[in-house]
This record gives sequence, structure tokens and C-alpha cells, in this order.
Amino acid sequence: MDIKLKGVVKHGGKWKKPGDIIRKVDDEIAEELISKGLAEEVEPLPEVDTELQTLRERAKALGIVNAGRLGETKLKEAISEKESELQMRAAELGIEGTEDKTAEELVIAIAEAEKK
Repeated sequence: MDIKLKGVVKHGGKWKKPGDIIRKVDDEIAEELISKGLAEEVEPLPEVDTELQTLRERAKALGIVNAGRLGETKLKEAISEKESELQMRAAELGIEGTEDKTAEELVIAIAEAEKK
């Protein structure tokens, strides 16, 4: 349960002040604080968009800077640009079958080709 404090409360070894919002509090503890008038229930944060999270993870795997801060549109653009760069680099190195490889496979193939 998510709560907003109305009074001073010690939570997790730290003192919290009125107005602070504490997320994912044990229901029993939250109910006790609410019944004592020290807190009120607030709406929980919406769940993280799983598609956006998947894009961020993919962008990080490809080495895209600030992937955690970018929105969906910018992430898709950055991933597309990175994939194009990888295709061009693979072609420069003479790696065959690049059209059939995923971006992650291209990264590995390019790293191996550059070692030679």
C-alpha cells in the first residue's frame, strides 16, 4: 500500500516528515498508521510500461547512451540508428550474413572480427 504521512514517523530506520509519500508499505503497518491518523492512503504509481522497459533494456544492451531517460519514440529511433551502424560496420569488416543476424549477434560478430 502507498501512504502519505500526516505526522512524523520512523520508517526503515529514517525519520519521515508530514507530506512524505512512502511506497509499498506493508498493509498491516499502513492500516495502523492510517487508523492513528498519521497517514492516508494514496493512489499507487502506475505500472511501468513493459514495452518501454523492453526497449530500454534493448537500447542499453546496444550501448545507447541515456537509454533509461529516453521516451519510446526516441528509443526506437536510437535503436534503429544503432542497428544501421552495426550493419554498416559489419559490411566494412566483411562479415557475411548480416541481414539474418540480430543486433546483439552483430555486436558479437563485429567484436570477434576486430580482434583478428
